Amino acid sequence: MMKQKKLKVGFDFDGVIAYNPLRVLRKPVNMIMRVILGKSSLEYYPQSKQSQWLWKILHKSSFLPSPGLKDLRKLLEEDKIEGYIITGRFAMLDEDLRRWLQQHEIEHLFKRIYVNKKNKFPYIFKEEMINKLKLDYFLEDNWDVIKYLNRSLPKQSKTQLHWIYNIIDHFIPYKNKHPHLSSFLTTITKK
Repeated sequence: MMKQKKLKVGFDFDGVIAYNPLRVLRKPVNMIMRVILGKSSLEYYPQSKQSQWLWKILHKSSFLPSPGLKDLRKLLEEDKIEGYIITGRFAMLDEDLRRWLQQHEIEHLFKRIYVNKKNKFPYIFKEEMINKLKLDYFLEDNWDVIKYLNRSLPKQSKTQLHWIYNIIDHFIPYKNKHPHLSSFLTTITKK
């Protein structure tokens, strides 16, 4: 009998592994940034010390474990999936990310954790990592990133993109959408 291939699964961090209650503000914030800065929040990097400080404070809102973190821990501990964190977090937030993962005792369970240390636009960084790793699945909570990846990944890419929606954008039609991490894990482990 042939052994079933282990699934290679990539996870964004904020809003996917760590629940972020402020993610419901993403759409209004993006609209404000387009008007004031003339660019999307996807194309923003905090340059000044003040904006970096504010960026760090805003990312502290990812403090709760997502519904499904226990399920993810079990899948990783039992070696049922090969898990990767692929976060668009800039280099200045790496230490904060590692602290959160250690606090929840899951850092050692992932095959690899990729942080956007060269401070590329997060959607570009994620695209590069998905292509490099040849993932079976990637789970993201930012609709704009999902739209970009669906357009930019090569047609022959086998990576199936899944999206965690929030209360503001739940009405958007998308085949692979989920209310939280637990729903996604149920879907991929049933296949």
